[in-house]
Amino acid sequence: MKASGTCPKCQCNVLWYIANVAKNTETGGLQQQPTFQLAVIGLGEKGCAGKTEAYACQQCGYIELYLKERLTVDGQHVFERRPSPGTPYRG
Repeated sequence: MKASGTCPKCQCNVLWYIANVAKNTETGGLQQQPTFQLAVIGLGEKGCAGKTEAYACQQCGYIELYLKERLTVDGQHVFERRPSPGTPYRG
């Protein structure tokens, strides 16, 4: 949706852009709502990475999340997966 400007589910072209996706946590009345981050990389709020943005379809409600920043692959909390080398099976 980010690139095409069209919902892949219903083909609607009226989208909402959400610049900072909120966490679904209670923070109390005076605190600013924290933003959703994709990865837990340590303890507390500083132990999160991967700020997100979202596009939502006005018609059907379909949502796509996108990373606003690159994650660091550390092999403990964030892993990289790639296809295995070799020719694909073509039955």
